[in-house]
Amino acid sequence: MLPASLMRLTITLACVALAPAALAADAKRYGAEGLLLGYDEARSVIKVKITSPKVSGGFGSGGIAGKPAPGLASGTELEFEVVPEGSVLRRTVIKASKGGGLDNSGTTEGFKNAVAAIPTDRAVVFSFEAKPAGEPQYVLRMVQIRMSPEELQKRLRELGLAEEADAADAP
Repeated sequence: MLPASLMRLTITLACVALAPAALAADAKRYGAEGLLLGYDEARSVIKVKITSPKVSGGFGSGGIAGKPAPGLASGTELEFEVVPEGSVLRRTVIKASKGGGLDNSGTTEGFKNAVAAIPTDRAVVFSFEAKPAGEPQYVLRMVQIRMSPEELQKRLRELGLAEEADAADAP
């Protein structure tokens, strides 16, 4: 049997470890696809144009990106509050097309460089949460850059799936 002090420490550590998961379960996460229009570093906002109010492909159905936000329509321009620095659990994360984060520093400068890497010629996935009050209405949690069709074909060939890559090329 564990001493009482060790038992209390174990229970405390378990509660601390489970708290982020409980908070994440309570948070209402939304997902959409859109084009980056700009980043206002002074105001900590990213402006986007929504191209699809729901996320297509493997990110949809309320998965990692989240469900469609109520009332959000294609063509809507909106601003997302961003958290450019801090821990990866707290800040806005920008993920590359291969899955890794573009900013591992957690600094404002690192975030600015990651935003500069977001393509503006194609839609990316935005995952966000509603704010309890204030403007903008949403806080951006994650941006996922998807592979372009060319990058996807190259990757399939690298994996030895050339037939699938060639089928994707066929009209």
